[in-house]
Amino acid sequence: MPYDRLTQWKKFSKQVEAHILAYTLPQYANPDGNEQVDEFTVEDCWKNIDRYKNRRSSCTRGEIEQVRDVIKVAHYAQFIFDKLCDEKGIEEVYPDGGKSNE
Repeated sequence: MPYDRLTQWKKFSKQVEAHILAYTLPQYANPDGNEQVDEFTVEDCWKNIDRYKNRRSSCTRGEIEQVRDVIKVAHYAQFIFDKLCDEKGIEEVYPDGGKSNE
């Protein structure tokens, strides 16, 4: 099967969704809003990514947790994306859906 970045991304994004539903929401969600991450700065989110990056070589928590940390990094990257877009007033980075590169 040829390398297909979009197919691989969709497979990965399904795992991120599952992580949010199974792990993040039960542990951190606040039905009244104002979740902890809402107060995080962009730099706070980068620091959390660094935390996961720094333990990448440690397998003391097990292989599945090592892989799950990659999902956590992606989720923090999404927080950074949202916060930067809000700060800079950017609605969409690719308003044409990336079609100008086709």
